[in-house]
Amino acid sequence: MTPIFTGLGLAAAAGWNAWAVLLVFNGLARLLPQEFQGPAAGFLSSPPLLQIALVLFLAEFIVDKIPVVDRLWELGQTLLRPAVGALLALSASTATSNGALAATAVGGALATLAAHLVKSTTRLTSTAATRGFAQFALSLAEDVVAVVLATLSFFVPWFSGILLAALAVLLLTHRRAVWHAVRVLFFQLQHPRRALRSAAPAGE
Repeated sequence: MTPIFTGLGLAAAAGWNAWAVLLVFNGLARLLPQEFQGPAAGFLSSPPLLQIALVLFLAEFIVDKIPVVDRLWELGQTLLRPAVGALLALSASTATSNGALAATAVGGALATLAAHLVKSTTRLTSTAATRGFAQFALSLAEDVVAVVLATLSFFVPWFSGILLAALAVLLLTHRRAVWHAVRVLFFQLQHPRRALRSAAPAGE
């Protein structure tokens, strides 16, 4: 069970910042390669992918703190993060059958997507409550959370079970807010920043 929890925990952490988690994974894979014997481990720890992860991490560190631009970035990450999560889960897997590997990949992608949705909902709620002034601090906190969760998932695998359960509870109890955030992310609803700007002249 330990490899499963480790892989799913890393995948969930990737929902906050996939590229930061990939950098953590590369560090762990180089220090303790025996812990990552899955079919995707070699690919994720390859030098070219490490360089790509570093560039994308730096890009996200900057872009994610810029209003409007961060929304477009998050939209693109909705597709990329689950893919990274699936590969992270596979990298820690000890399964040998195609069915088990497929289930692991799907589980990793879903864990990442769940965390990504929670992050997007939190970001949207914060923007509405603080008028966007907490953007930088919140983004920096998300980067730290991703690294801390990835590290905990590796060294304390059972923590991943708590993390996944918490994500499931949050998605179920705040499903309306999550659905609202998804619609804003895909430009089906107006972002709170624009709504606040539109309301500003009326309040003056």
